[in-house]
Amino acid sequence: VGGLHRFPAERRVVSRAWDGKEAGPRQQHGARAGFHLGVTPSILRQRYNMTGADVGLHPNNSQACAQFLEQYFHQADLAEFMQLFGSSFGHRSQVDHVVGHQGKGKAGLEASLDVEYIMSTGANISTWVFSNAGRHESQEPFLAWLLLLSNMSSLPWVHSVSYGDDEDSLSRAYMERVNTEFMKAAARGLTILFASGDDGAGCRRVPGGNHTFRPSFPASSPYVTTVGGTSFKNP
Repeated sequence: VGGLHRFPAERRVVSRAWDGKEAGPRQQHGARAGFHLGVTPSILRQRYNMTGADVGLHPNNSQACAQFLEQYFHQADLAEFMQLFGSSFGHRSQVDHVVGHQGKGKAGLEASLDVEYIMSTGANISTWVFSNAGRHESQEPFLAWLLLLSNMSSLPWVHSVSYGDDEDSLSRAYMERVNTEFMKAAARGLTILFASGDDGAGCRRVPGGNHTFRPSFPASSPYVTTVGGTSFKNP
């Protein structure tokens, strides 16, 4: 799920003219007031009334996210992100546990976004990342990830996942098997959050010119908590 990764990197001083050290044409014409940075952690925390005190304090608190499709985050990128955007709240600058293969290539946009923002809103909380290689039906190996969770005796109680597929791209048998694992995870006490998708209540055209609802899975599963988005206007 994309959308927040397109903002430019924030800098402490965008230019000398803009930080008040020098007067310049841009400042005189109000360009600074019109500069749009985008949705940063401080914007989200302010919108949801989170103060600097709203951070994890208990040592046993933990949270996790999962990455798929050969998407990987980089610890160095996370540390730089927190240096740029985490000055207003207590935070951690590295993931404590990475389970699975962690690629060494270019960092993925979605994987980076997931890690950076769960650690910005769930700030100062020990964070795990489950890295899942391979594909199932050319899609994310959700079942393999869930079986991994099922076989672990100690793991975070809250898991956030931004990935998903159109239901019609997966077999019914596979989705039912995945749902069984979701039920087992829920019975165990795990909270699993899935993004509702990029398109809202999307649809597709079928032969004959009609349209049909095209739900996203696992967001459509009744055994997970599906989270929608918030639309910002000039945040």
